[in-house]
Parts: sequence; structure tokens; C-alpha cells
Amino acid sequence: MSDLESLLPYNLLAEKLVLGSILTIPEAILLVSEKLPIEAFYLNRHQIIYKALLILYAEEKPIDYIHLITWIQDNGFLSKIGGANILLDLLNQITRVTNLEEYIALIYEKYLRRALIKLGEELIENAYLTEIPLETIFTKLEHSFFLLSENKSRQHLISVEQGLQQILKEIEEGLKVSRLPGLKTNFLEFDIITQGFQNSDLIIIAGRPSMGKTAFAFNLAKNVAQYHNTGVVFFSLEMTRQQLLYRLLASEVEITNTRLRASRIKETEWLKINSTIGDLSKLKLFIDDTPDLSVGEIKLKIKTIDLESSQQISLIVIDYLQLLEGVDQNANRVQELSKITRALKKLARDLNLPIIVLSQLSRNVESRVNKRPILADLRESGCISFFPTKYRTKIKGEKDFIFCWTGNFLDKQKILNIKLTGQKPIYKLESNLGRSILITSNHKILTNKGWQKIDQLVKNNFISAKLVIGVRSLKNCGKYSITWEKISKISYSEIASVYDLHISNYSNYLVNHLVIHNSIEQDADVVIMLYREDYYNKETLDKNIIELIIAKHRNGPIGSTTLIFDPKYLRFFNL
Repeated sequence: MSDLESLLPYNLLAEKLVLGSILTIPEAILLVSEKLPIEAFYLNRHQIIYKALLILYAEEKPIDYIHLITWIQDNGFLSKIGGANILLDLLNQITRVTNLEEYIALIYEKYLRRALIKLGEELIENAYLTEIPLETIFTKLEHSFFLLSENKSRQHLISVEQGLQQILKEIEEGLKVSRLPGLKTNFLEFDIITQGFQNSDLIIIAGRPSMGKTAFAFNLAKNVAQYHNTGVVFFSLEMTRQQLLYRLLASEVEITNTRLRASRIKETEWLKINSTIGDLSKLKLFIDDTPDLSVGEIKLKIKTIDLESSQQISLIVIDYLQLLEGVDQNANRVQELSKITRALKKLARDLNLPIIVLSQLSRNVESRVNKRPILADLRESGCISFFPTKYRTKIKGEKDFIFCWTGNFLDKQKILNIKLTGQKPIYKLESNLGRSILITSNHKILTNKGWQKIDQLVKNNFISAKLVIGVRSLKNCGKYSITWEKISKISYSEIASVYDLHISNYSNYLVNHLVIHNSIEQDADVVIMLYREDYYNKETLDKNIIELIIAKHRNGPIGSTTLIFDPKYLRFFNL
């Protein structure tokens, strides 16, 4: 190997981890083979091992140590890879795929850099050959660069003409057969509001404990699988598959879960049980009860189901968000949840199907007189650095309040809770009028182009600020408008304490005259909240009624609807 070759960029550890993950979890080859060609691995021995793994996969042979070393020995490559110890070393590299996509990205980046270096060497060599016309060199350079950049996916690039033709086709199909554009759940009013679950949408279903989140989500999964005759995967990180299947059977045969588990079955009920099991077995409904799953592992499992069962998966349901495992185990949990929701939204887009994820709501619901949940109960930001006791404004006879942007003006809203969420790197953003704020890099601030993260902003961008002269008519007493100021500087400050604010009605608030975002549901396209009045008020006339509150709907209306809830068999019906 020449000195230049030895200096070429590559990541030894990432290559070993990716190959080790395939040997440890054979299904990982589905993801790796999709992203990495053989030459993406820098070391020759790693290229040989990867090629052998691909051949085993193509020939539908088991991917394990025995079959791998047999193939390598039979083809005379054992000495070239450095012996059997190299393979044993790979087996000890990794046992999970939590970070597999990150390792793949590291390998691919180094591969592209090596390709650029090679292209640069060829360009220098050709530039010295004066007999070659410059036009020929430029043409070859453009062609080589095109081939290199073509490795980047073009699947998201589409002309307006192509896009509109696709939409026209969908409209024409809708005229022939009246249907919802998304997956129908058979809950009539709910389907009218949501228009069904749309491909690439992230849907959050939230509620306090005992509201019936899991039962409702499982009913949705069963209904979609049954009505559309399509594949649905239910990831249960809390309940076992046995518990879920007992629930499913109990609801269909109308025999309580307790009786089924105790085998207290009447002789006349056996026929109904056997018949129902036969019908339910035809559903393309998959249940995975692996605990501590990551988003990467979910993606791998979906691809495995697609390949092995030849079933098209049209919906993913995850129970629930707070139990999902993040990539960075040492990160603050609030920040980690934000990364997880972002990864779930990306997964929904990559797979082009809707993903439903369940979520807990803040305990602040229990401290209010009105227990009906609002969007603010889903907040978990924890990205603002300030001294809470100095920041909150006290007004005699009123609770602590903060100004929020309503879309038309700034209005006072109650602060429900402020809590310390840990230490994070913070940045100081300064405006041309001397206003400043300490904030994390991934937090959003209101600009003249909408909500943007701090790390997306540069000097002279326009950001929102409270107008000093308030709108003080009789109708709008105490309300303020906003104006725009330029960013003069963004600089790293320090690692400091950050806080999580819970506010009553809006997903933003004013800090030092600047409007910032306050939401983990920012990645969600639809947010649905469950509420049962009879859970809190035993005297209510609305017994066994559950309200579905569509609190956020990116591509449609918000609103609410109600269903009948059968607590005995955990079923839901149209009113």
C-alpha cells in the first residue's frame, strides 16, 4: 500500500461494527445492502467479508459464522482476510442495531471522500496532458462528478408537472370510487375529520393513564387491517403479545379476559371461540413486544416483514413514545424524546406510510379544575436558560403568566409549571436592538419565514420581537403586536441549566421580547387526545363516552368527536 493510499480517509471501527452487526443480527443486511456498495468498505479484507455475506444472502443461506467461514475457505480467501480470528473479532463488535444507520453513514461519507480524492488525482493528471483539449477534460470531469453525485437519492426530486399529473390521477380514481384519501378506521365522524391516516404522517395519540390509549390504538390497528386487508404492525413496548391477544379475543367473543385466562368457558362457547380465532387468524396484523426498541430497530423489523412475509405494511402503531430507546443514552430525556419524534417522522416519510405513536400527557392535567386535555399538556421542551424566579412576572391577584403569540397578537397565558431539566450547551442570540436570549441550538424561534431552529439562522436574518407600543383598545386590553429585528450575533455561551415551561394554551412564549417555540409535537402531523369525563366525574351523565380531541391537524381541520367505550371488553363503537 502506497503512502497516499495509507492516508486515504476511512473509519475502521465503523466498518467492523457494521459487519459485526450483520453477523450478530442477519436481518441487518437488508439495511446495509441498500446503502453500501462493496467498495464502500476500505480494507480489502472487509470487502471480501461483505461480498461473502451478500452472496450468502442472495443464495438464501443462513448468515452466521459457520456458513461465512466455510464460503471464505472454499473460495481461498481465508489467508487474504487474515485468518479466522478476524471473523471472531467481528462477532464481538456489536449486539444491537441502535446506531447502525449512523455507522453506515460514516462509512459512506469516507467512501465519497475517497472517490473525490481519486477524481481530483485524475483531474491533476489530465491537466498535465496538454495534448488533451480542455473541453474534453471538463466534459469528463462533469460526467465523473455526475456519476459520483448520482449515488445520492433522487427519489424526492419531482417536477411540478409530474406531481400534478399524479394528483390528477388520484382525483380521477376518487371520482370513480368514493373513498377517503387515507386509511379508514370505521369510526365515521373521526374518519371525516382526519380523512383517514395519510401516508408519511406521524400521528400522536395522547392521554393520561387509564384513558384507554392502548385499547383505542389496538382497535384502530385491527380495524385498518380488517377493512383494508393490509398489513399493520403493532409495537408494544409495555404489554406482552399474550396480553394483547387475550384482549383481542375477549372483545370479539364477548367473554371477559378474566374468564378466558382462567379457562372458565362454557361448552356452548367453544364453537364461537374456535370460529372467531379462525377469522382473526386471517388478519395481516403483526405484534412485536420487544422492550427497549429504538427507531432504527423498528425500521429493520418492518423491512424484514416486507421481505419474509411478502405482506405490504400500510400502518405502524407504537405503544408508547416514552418507552422508546434513544441513540444517546447519556442525553437529557426531554432532548432525547424530541430526537425520537423527529426520527419517527423521518421513518414515516422514508417508508411512505402513517405511523401512530402513543404518548403520556403531563401531570398538569390533574392539577386543573377542567381535566379536559389541551395541546400544551404534551409539552416537554427544556431548552431555555434563565432564572425562573426572576423571569416570571407577578400580578397582584393573578397567577404567574407569560406572553404567547396567538397568530395575531401577543396575549397573556398562565404558566402551569416550570422545572429544571438538566444541563445543556447554550448559545447567545443577540439582535440589532440589543435584545438577547440564551437558548439551545435546536430550539425554534419565530422568524419572518416561520419557525426556524437557532442553528439554521445567520446574521441579518429577521426574528420576531414584542412591539414596545401595545395594542390597548377596550377590546384588546393588555395585548401586544410584534415587529421584526435583525440578528446581530449568535455565539456559544456555556453549558448551563435549562428549564421546561408548561403553558396553558399555546406552543410558544416570549422570552426577553423574543418569541420562541415550546413543543415536542412539532414533528407530528396529527395530535389526538383522549378524554373520558366519567373517569374524573362519577356523577356525569356521559357514562362510557370517550372524546377524541383532534388538537392538531397539519393538513386538515381540528375538532372533536365521541365514541361509545365498552370498558368490559375494551371496545369502541360509533354513537
